[in-house]
Amino acid sequence: MHRYLAIALVFIAAGTAQAAEKKLDRTFTVSPGGTLLVDADGASVHVTGSDANQVVVHMITRSSEEDLANSTLEATQQGNDVTVSMRKSKRGWFAWGSWNTEQNIEVQVPRRYAVNVRTSGGSVELLNTAGAASLKSSGGDISARNVTGAVELKTSGGSIHADSIRGDVDANTSGGDVRLLQVDGKIKGHSSGGSLRVVLVGANRGISATTSGGDIELKLPRGTTGNLEATTSGGSVESDLPVTSTGRLEDSRLVGSINGGGEAIYARTSGGSIALRTTN
Repeated sequence: MHRYLAIALVFIAAGTAQAAEKKLDRTFTVSPGGTLLVDADGASVHVTGSDANQVVVHMITRSSEEDLANSTLEATQQGNDVTVSMRKSKRGWFAWGSWNTEQNIEVQVPRRYAVNVRTSGGSVELLNTAGAASLKSSGGDISARNVTGAVELKTSGGSIHADSIRGDVDANTSGGDVRLLQVDGKIKGHSSGGSLRVVLVGANRGISATTSGGDIELKLPRGTTGNLEATTSGGSVESDLPVTSTGRLEDSRLVGSINGGGEAIYARTSGGSIALRTTN
């Protein structure tokens, strides 16, 4: 009985050790056109645009007292720019002793605001902004929705989802699927181990879709013009759009012009099929 009681007390002590938290809340008055910079060691980051001329920052991390003592939360303003950081003073695999550590950063910015986010291990989400955006994670999913401006999306271990983007998109992941939907701009998507789905609206300004391990689907307006090069090592290539073919090797390669030719449409996969579909 005493043995079981001792074990129970150990679990209670461990749970108590994880109950601590550290918070930071800041509000800055800014003018539209500034830049938000977020630099985080492992936190998930959520950024939303609004009609207010404010940057509102809410940061929270929950872990043991020891872990929190080695963490730093900061938010500072310089002109119309705001810098947010959540850092750990100890580095390495066992720098934070708890598997239950929770780290979140939520920021509200003026709708017309540039956003630059880097986190070493969490997810990143961006909504409703107008301005260039760079979202990078070393191990989480990345999503961007209703963004006007050039968007760079990069992760080493998650999926990428972008929807309703009015600007060029550059998306790259080493380990997940890529979904670039309703994009009006130049498109570049790459995955080392997942599938790609691209939906273009507006004119073709150049498309590159490549993956080492999945299918590729490109949905294009029926009137899209372009020069197509689509190649697969492990599937087939098919197109609902009319292609004036200049090169086909069985069913695995299709090269030619679409509606008289234009900007490049390049698709390549080593382990799946490629399909070109129409959106209207």
